Amino acid sequence: MAVAAPWAVALADAIHSEDAEAALRAGLSAVGAKVAPAEIVRLAALAYAEAIDASRGTSLRGLLALSSAVRLMRHLSPRIQPLPVLRAIALAAADKKLPAAERPRRVKVSGEISHLTRSFEYAIRAGEVADATSIFSGLLTEGKERVMAGDILFRVVGEDMVEGGHKLVYAVKAWRLASALGWRRGDLLMGPVIARVATGIQDDAAYKTLMGIWGKEKVDIAALGSNAGPAEGEERDAILAALRGPSPEECAKGVIIALKGGVALDALASVVVREAAVRVASSGTYDLAVIGALVYADAARWVLKFSRTESRVLPLLQACLLLRSQPARRSELRTLTMANEAAILRDIVSDIEAGKDLEAAELAHTFLVKGAPMKGLIELLIYELCKEGPAGHLGYNLTLADAAAEEATAYPSRIIQAPVALARALAQSPKDRGGWPAIEELFGPPSISS
Repeated sequence: MAVAAPWAVALADAIHSEDAEAALRAGLSAVGAKVAPAEIVRLAALAYAEAIDASRGTSLRGLLALSSAVRLMRHLSPRIQPLPVLRAIALAAADKKLPAAERPRRVKVSGEISHLTRSFEYAIRAGEVADATSIFSGLLTEGKERVMAGDILFRVVGEDMVEGGHKLVYAVKAWRLASALGWRRGDLLMGPVIARVATGIQDDAAYKTLMGIWGKEKVDIAALGSNAGPAEGEERDAILAALRGPSPEECAKGVIIALKGGVALDALASVVVREAAVRVASSGTYDLAVIGALVYADAARWVLKFSRTESRVLPLLQACLLLRSQPARRSELRTLTMANEAAILRDIVSDIEAGKDLEAAELAHTFLVKGAPMKGLIELLIYELCKEGPAGHLGYNLTLADAAAEEATAYPSRIIQAPVALARALAQSPKDRGGWPAIEELFGPPSISS
C-alpha cells in the first residue's frame, strides 16, 4: 500500500497529532477502500513507534492495543476482522507523542552477536536507554525473527516485577506485533518497548526469592525441561495450595517441589493460567490487578513456548508469586439450562449490555461446558468488546481478549475459563460507545442476531 494514499497520510497525521477521532475516520476510509486490516495496523504501528513518548511514566497502551488487535483478527470472520483494528488505532492516536524535533534518532550498533547480547543485557540493567535501543536494533535482522534477541530480552525483563510485571507484558506484546507484521522495520516497532524496559532493575524481590529457593532445593534447571508429568489430582492441589501460600518463600518452594517431582512445565502453566482466569471470572468487580495477573500468566506461558533456554521458566515462576500476592477469589459458576447456541449467545449480549456480570459469566461457562463451539463465543465477545470507546476500559479489554483467546485456542490444554473471564469483565466495564455508531453502520450487527 502506497504511503501517499489519502487514508495512510490521514492516519499517520492523526496518530502523530493525538487525534483519536481523526484516526478512526482514516481507518474507516481505509476499510471502505478494501485495505487489508494488517496493512492498516502496519502503518499505524510504524507511525506510533516513530513518534511515541516512551519515557517512564507515559502510557504505551496504543502498542498493546495494536498488538492485540492484529492477533484477534485470527478469531473473526473476514467481514468483521477490521473491528479491533479500528478501535486500536484510536487508542494509538490518544497516547502522548513527541514533536518531530524531539524524536530519538535511530541508530543500529553492529557486531558479533554474543558480544551484542552481553552489551544489551548490561544496558538494560544499567538503565542506558539509548545504548539498549541501538544494540537491540543490531541484534535484529530485517524480515527475520532472531530468537537469541528474544531470549535475552525476556530473561532480563522477567527478573523485574515492577508494576505487576508490566515489562514482560510490554516485551511479549511488542514481539508478537513485530512477528505478526513479518518483522518489517522490526527495530522501529520494538524501539519504544526497549526504551521503556531499559530503566534498570527496579523490583527484583520476587526474583531473589525464587533464586534463593532454587539454590536451597538444588534444582537441575536443564532436567526440568524434560519433565512430562501431568498436574492432576494431588499435584494440582499442591500447586494451588502453593499459589495461596502464606509467604513468597512458601509459594516458590511448593511450586519448585512440584517441578522437581516431575510436573511438566506446560502442565504447571495450565494450572497457573486456569487459576488466574478463574479469579477474574469470580471477581465481583473490574479488578485491574487480577486481570493483569492473567495477562502476565499468558505472556509467561508464551515465553515458555518461544524460548529453549533454561531461563524460560522464570516468568512462569514469577506468575505464581504474582498470583500469591492477590486475594484467592475462587468460586464455582453454575451450569444453566441451555436451549440452543444462538439463544444463549443473544442472552450473553443482553447481560453484557445490562452490566449483569455474573449472569454473563455463567452463560458463557454453560455455553462452553455444554460443548458449543469456542469460535462462536470468542467472535461474539470480540464484537462486544469493539463497541467500547477509548474513554472506557477498551485498552485493558483488548489486552485481556488477546490473552483469553490465546489460552482458549492455542494450547492442547484449552483454558475455557479464559473466555468466561472476558465475558464477566466486559459486563463490568463502563458502557462508553464513542465512535461506535459509525463503525456499526459500516459492519452491521453480529451474525447471531439474524
